[in-house]
Amino acid sequence: MEPRKQQVMKTFLAYRNTLDAHYDQRERVIKCSRDITALSKKMVFSLLRITQDSPEKVFKDVEFKHNQVLELFSKMSKEMQGSNAMKYNRQATPGIQEYIEAVGLWRFLQHNELITKKQVLESLTIESDGKATPLVSVTDEDYLLGISDLPGEVNRYCINSIGKGDRDAVSKCLAFLQMLKEGVSLVLSVRKYNNLEKKVPVLNSSLEKIEKAFYSMTIRECEMKSIDPAIINTSGIAVECNMDTS
Repeated sequence: MEPRKQQVMKTFLAYRNTLDAHYDQRERVIKCSRDITALSKKMVFSLLRITQDSPEKVFKDVEFKHNQVLELFSKMSKEMQGSNAMKYNRQATPGIQEYIEAVGLWRFLQHNELITKKQVLESLTIESDGKATPLVSVTDEDYLLGISDLPGEVNRYCINSIGKGDRDAVSKCLAFLQMLKEGVSLVLSVRKYNNLEKKVPVLNSSLEKIEKAFYSMTIRECEMKSIDPAIINTSGIAVECNMDTS
């Protein structure tokens, strides 16, 4: 083979190897992101059982799953060093957003507050050689899209709380979503995020459902308070007498 042809072959072989390495690395990031998404969803499912199990049991189970998620992030971080952090951000972002939703719900149930981007980064930071090292980078859009998925889960928690007659929990959900809506509206008034705008209808729908539920519970309580207990007792005695007579 002529020297020129050999050089061309070497060049294209180098290109092939570079592309193969890129696609392999990309697939590893995608797999980690999918695994993080699946495990984060399990964290959410565990958290929603808080209306059925004790908070201590629920949070202990979530802590265990959270440690597993961090192991996956640690694995993914090896593929996203340096410029690769932005290069493969599109493949990693679904897992990051799902994780933010899970820890956001966790923070809400524990402390009744919205998780901040700083707190998200702190939860994804490990100590290495005495230095705090973030496992992955979290963009502003990742954070905003992650917390914008919270309304659906807060709505489910609220529905479960209504079944338990927990008016305080419903009030807490209502105040939280009102604050979240205000914050999202403020962000969108300053900067345009197409994906965030698409999630606003879901936020509005969840907020409307919780408002109606809270108002219904409040009206029902007021009606019950306005009824004289003596009338209820008398009615009960009358019913018993009628049953005995029959």
